[in-house]
Amino acid sequence: MSFFSLLWLAALGLGIGALGRAVVKDGTPMATWMTAVVGVVGAVGGGSVIHAILGDGHMFVATLLGVAMAALLVMAITGWQRTRGES
Repeated sequence: MSFFSLLWLAALGLGIGALGRAVVKDGTPMATWMTAVVGVVGAVGGGSVIHAILGDGHMFVATLLGVAMAALLVMAITGWQRTRGES
């Protein structure tokens, strides 16, 4: 995977993290920097998995999975932190 592909996925992850904060109604218990880090890790991780499975030339699929992984990670960690804080 090229450097620019990783940079693209990282930028998407930052965007997904920001959208995750904007969509949650009552605010998220995660810090802003943590949301950004989780978004980047999810996007780069998801894109890397697709690249490892399918190889070069599948950047669209890698982008889709990267965005999905970033969104799922942000939702999962936010939900976990909310349930942990209620007890």
